[in-house]
Amino acid sequence: MNAKPVQLDVYLTRIPMRSFEHAAASRDVAEALVVRLQLDDGRVGYGETLPRKYVTGETLETVQRDISGVYWPALVSARIDSPDVLGLLPFHDETGRCMNAARCAVELAVLDAAGRSLLDAGSDRTPAARCTGVLGSANPAKTLRRLRLMRLFGLRHFKLKLGLGEDVDRENLRLANKHLAKAIKRGACTLRVDVNGGWDADSTPQRVDQLAAMGVSLVEQPVFCAAGELADLARKCVLPLIADESLLGDNDAAALAAAPDRIVFNIRISKNGGLVAAQKLARFCGDRSMRFILGCMVGETGILSLAQRQLLRMIPQPAFVEGNYGRWLLADDLVRNSPRFGYGGRIGKADPDGWGRRVLESKLEEYGVKTVTLA
Repeated sequence: MNAKPVQLDVYLTRIPMRSFEHAAASRDVAEALVVRLQLDDGRVGYGETLPRKYVTGETLETVQRDISGVYWPALVSARIDSPDVLGLLPFHDETGRCMNAARCAVELAVLDAAGRSLLDAGSDRTPAARCTGVLGSANPAKTLRRLRLMRLFGLRHFKLKLGLGEDVDRENLRLANKHLAKAIKRGACTLRVDVNGGWDADSTPQRVDQLAAMGVSLVEQPVFCAAGELADLARKCVLPLIADESLLGDNDAAALAAAPDRIVFNIRISKNGGLVAAQKLARFCGDRSMRFILGCMVGETGILSLAQRQLLRMIPQPAFVEGNYGRWLLADDLVRNSPRFGYGGRIGKADPDGWGRRVLESKLEEYGVKTVTLA
C-alpha cells in the first residue's frame, strides 16, 4: 500500500477528571488535542497530545497552528507507508521553537493509519515494570487516604507531588514516610517526589538531604533549568535527580548524560515528540546503563495509554512507569475498554489492533469539538 492523506481533523477534547494538583498547575478537566488522519484508501489513524506551556512552551493554540501550517503541508503529498514519512515531521520550526507536542499527535496518527508498519514492533512481552501511584493534595488527610487505598490495591511505587506550600508539603511527606517507612526499608516500596521546578538551585542540595532522611529515593525536576545545569546540580545532591522539563530532545539527553549515575530520564511520548523519539531516548539510556522512567502527561486518554503499551514492547526495561491511569483518573475515555493498570500496578500487553481501532467516534463527538479540518 502507498496511500496519501486526504483529510486531517483536529478535535479539542475536555474530559472531567479527579482534581489534580502540583506546583506548576491544578486541573479538574483534561484538555487534549486529538488528530484524526484519513487516507485515500479508507484507512484512518488517531493521535493525541497534551501540550503544556511550562513543559515545551506549546499551548493548545500553537499546536493547532503548527498542525495546520507545518505538518499538514508536509504530509499532504506524502506516501504514508514510506519509511521516510516520519522524517517529514520536524521537532522545531525554522526559529528553533519546540514543536514536540504537535509532532506527537501527527506522528501517532500517521503510525496508526499505517498500521504501525513503520515501527520496530519489539517483543510480545507483558511489561514487568509496575505503574506508580501519584499522590499530592493540599489536604494531607486526602493524601493519606489515597495512599492507603493504593497500598490496598497492591501498588509498590509512589510519587508525591510537592510545591503545594511548605506546611502542606511537610505534612504530606511526614504522612507518606510514616505509612511507607517499614516497606521502604525492606525494599518492598519506593517513594520519589516531583517538585515541578518549585525550588531554587541554591537551596536544592540541602532540601534533598532532608528528603533522603525521609525515605525518598529520587527527586524530580527541583528547578526549571537547562539540561546541563540540572546535571551540574545533580552532582551536588545526595540523591539522583529526575530530568523532566529539562529533557526535551537529543541535545538535552547528551548534556544530561554527562552525569549518568546522578540523572534519571523521565521520557514522555507527548513531551518528547512521539513514539519513535521516546523509543530513541529509552535506547539511549539502555546503551549507557542509565535509569529512566516512562512517564505520561496528566489526563492522557486511552489513545496515549495504548501507544505507551506499544512503546514498552520496543524499549529496555524502565525503572518506573507512570500512565495507563484511564478511568482511575478520568470520568470517561475516548476508547473502548479504557486501558488502566490492574492490581499491583500491572500493565496489560499492547493491543495488536493498535490504539485507533478502539477509538469511539461517539465519545470523540461527546467530549470533543472539531476545531480544524484540512483536506
